[in-house]
Amino acid sequence: MRTNGQIIKSTTVTPMDQAALNYEQVDAFMTMAYESTQFLKGIRTIIRRSSKGNIDKIGVTGRNLRGKVENKSVSKISEPTFPQVPYAVAPVVLAFEITEEFIRQTQRVRGQNAEDIIMAAMTKNYADNMQDLGFNGDTATPSTDPDYDFLKINNGWLKKAKEEGNLVDWSTLPTEKKVGIFFELERAVPTRLRAAGVFKYFMHPNTFSERLQKLAEKDTSASIQLQIMGGVKKINSYDVEEVAHMPEGVVIFTYHDNFVLVNTYDMQIRKTTEGKEAIYEDKRFYAIHSDYDSIFEEPGAVSIAEGVTF
Repeated sequence: MRTNGQIIKSTTVTPMDQAALNYEQVDAFMTMAYESTQFLKGIRTIIRRSSKGNIDKIGVTGRNLRGKVENKSVSKISEPTFPQVPYAVAPVVLAFEITEEFIRQTQRVRGQNAEDIIMAAMTKNYADNMQDLGFNGDTATPSTDPDYDFLKINNGWLKKAKEEGNLVDWSTLPTEKKVGIFFELERAVPTRLRAAGVFKYFMHPNTFSERLQKLAEKDTSASIQLQIMGGVKKINSYDVEEVAHMPEGVVIFTYHDNFVLVNTYDMQIRKTTEGKEAIYEDKRFYAIHSDYDSIFEEPGAVSIAEGVTF
């Protein structure tokens, strides 16, 4: 298992073309991409050769300790368990182009390398897309959805949290439990799994803001004011991670590196300045090729609620 920024990458180009990025630059590209948002910095990445398979884990649980009696075998011999988390990566491509005229004018007027500027912008766009799709991807997206081509690529963390994690049904909760929704989310995760990592509440910035507003309307104490001023971002002693790509009203409770992106081959950044289109349109064409699946390393250590209001 690799942490972010440690994935091996490569650059592929046609024989007549210059490299879009050399090896060191591709490495810098990925580092910049995974450090462009606070959320992506904390996730985990895994490399696999097969496009489909399972992430294997080893576990030993239960009350297995026994009293020792001389010259007698133990009454129960335990075996480790090998739970598996399935994955299935989907290939993706991010294509873009730059006109040669724009490159010439940028160099002439501003003295800047337009290609470097565009590549930096595309790096951020790639990271933004991966985070967005990582959360909101859904293969069951209706074809009438304006973002169908984007969302249908693969299932994201939101869908998997509801299907594989611990769903707290906000719509059926009585009023007193809705008030304590964050306690409900905490208790929805089995106690034995709460030691798996440092848990946080993940939510849209507006969801956290609405909660602070409600608290401020009811309580003017210094502790509430400290939260409003941004000095503390905690709920029930757990840190809050604001994620702009999460829908408003959705709250996930888990540890940060439980979010995993699985890849199966080296990233390829291709560029061409040749061909009929490049010549006729006076353009440079680029494509970033990669693949991914967004999974939870431990689905049981995830709880989620939708439609939360305060």
